[in-house]
Amino acid sequence: MMMMMEEEQVSCLSTCRVKVLEISGYGGTCKELKQMRHFLGKLKYLETVKISLQIEKNENYRQRVTNVLKKLPRLSSKCQIHFF
Repeated sequence: MMMMMEEEQVSCLSTCRVKVLEISGYGGTCKELKQMRHFLGKLKYLETVKISLQIEKNENYRQRVTNVLKKLPRLSSKCQIHFF
């Protein structure tokens, strides 16, 4: 039996017709970033991502987190990210 690498596995997200994804309490951890990368890379019908940031650190850190999220590749060309 041949094992597949994580990136090669088929994701059920690619067939989901999710248009809006809302995330609350985003803190900018490595695990959260990995999850965001997965969502943005698999949800091909995604149009809007609303992210509520829960970052206690200074404003510079908050700005870096938002910049990283904005630069993540997206499967959907219509996908817009909004922070609140």
